[in-house]
Amino acid sequence: MSTYPFKFMVSYFSVMFNKLITKEMQTLELELEHLIPKNPREVYALLPPYIKLGGKRIRPALSILTCLSLNGSVKDVIKPAAILELFHNFTLIHDDIEDNSLLRRGEPTLHISHGLPIALNSGDALYTALWDALVSLDLDPAVLIRLQKLYVSVFKLVVDGQGIELNWYRDNNFGVSEEDYLFMVRGKTASLIGLSCVIGAFIAKKDEPIQRKMQEFGENLGLAFQIQDDVLNLIGNLEEYKKEIGGDITEGKRTLIVVHAFKHTTKKDKDFLIKCLKNHTSNQDDIKRCVKILSDCGSIEYARKKAMSFVELAKKSLDVIPLSPFKDELLKLSDFVVSRKS
Repeated sequence: MSTYPFKFMVSYFSVMFNKLITKEMQTLELELEHLIPKNPREVYALLPPYIKLGGKRIRPALSILTCLSLNGSVKDVIKPAAILELFHNFTLIHDDIEDNSLLRRGEPTLHISHGLPIALNSGDALYTALWDALVSLDLDPAVLIRLQKLYVSVFKLVVDGQGIELNWYRDNNFGVSEEDYLFMVRGKTASLIGLSCVIGAFIAKKDEPIQRKMQEFGENLGLAFQIQDDVLNLIGNLEEYKKEIGGDITEGKRTLIVVHAFKHTTKKDKDFLIKCLKNHTSNQDDIKRCVKILSDCGSIEYARKKAMSFVELAKKSLDVIPLSPFKDELLKLSDFVVSRKS
């Protein structure tokens, strides 16, 4: 019996209604718990409750749906999908430290609740656990090596994207272009969602052209996901979003919204935005003024439309998949990315 209360996919299924892969997602939750070592408790005990806080589980859901839409075996894709979700959670622990975020999924972040050293080590422990699971997959050695290369190539892209963004902060770089932003996000966020879909096609034993189409689908969906997240961070509802509203301003993030505003607002307002971003303001009046500036010059709406355009690109890549309930669910999930409130 599970040691931790069962909780999963609330955001996804409350919107999607279709219970097509409910059983598979329940199996995934059990696999996530199974892959985390139990001992020593001092190292691993924080991890299951952290992961059981929930999250949308979009990445493993995409792996499962993609695999099933291509006539793959669900039992073969569960563990690779779980490994991917563990990596995502590892990045969240370290991202929250790097961004000094206060909330994650409506709860205090690990470094806030348990201190920086323990949070760092918990992230490292999760990374160790996922690699132990990855090298232990029961696959033909040649197939396993190809799969591992897929993972590691994307893991590098995630780290590269994060590093680029951190250097913008360190260098006080406010000359970021839209192309710079999209390149960073393609690595930091979109590449992992792309990998989710590639894994589904790989496990279903589809050839490289199909895998590339699934990668295109996932990466465009990932770009839309991140841009929508940027929007929600400014105008979302705290109870639904479960992260601090306006936190991107406090963290000094160069989002697509900010990049667009720098070119479409007045010099006075641009200077105010830069001051707030540079000083990592937490003053609520300043944050509200920033949000108003970003809204008044059309940057929030621009980002919202950009996210929708990436979703439409993503959907076109699904033309290579035959009609099925699983394909329908992928299309619905695509729409969910830009309609979600959390």
